This record gives sequence, structure tokens and C-alpha cells, in this order.
Amino acid sequence: MTTAAISAIGYAGFGFLARCYALGIQKRNIFDNFGGHIMFAGAFGALGYWLHGVKFYQQALLEKKQEELATRRGT
Repeated sequence: MTTAAISAIGYAGFGFLARCYALGIQKRNIFDNFGGHIMFAGAFGALGYWLHGVKFYQQALLEKKQEELATRRGT
């Protein structure tokens, strides 16, 4: 299983690359305004952390539902 930190770092890296790609498409200097990179990395990192929590919440719901179905079947 991945940890929340690894998930957040992965999404932050993706945010950084997305920012660089967007600036490259616009033919702007990639290293001109580094604050934008930090904002994108932070926003995507927060998204990754939140999605990590959602994943575990959904797994818990699925396990609970499977237990309910198993008790209804009598197995």
C-alpha cells in the first residue's frame, strides 16, 4: 500500500510537470515565475492527499458491504 506522503508527493510532481508543460506550450520561460510552480505542486499534492483518504474510505465501505452480503447468504 502507498502512504499518504508518497501519494501527495507523486501528485505534487505531476502538478509541477503540468505547470512546466503548460508554460512550454505557451512558449514562455519555464523558470520565470517559480511561485506558480509551487502553487500547482501544492494544489496537486493536496488533491493527492485527499484522494488517498477517499481510496481508504471506499475500501472500508466495500469490505463492510461484502460482510453484509456474506451474512445474508449465510456463509
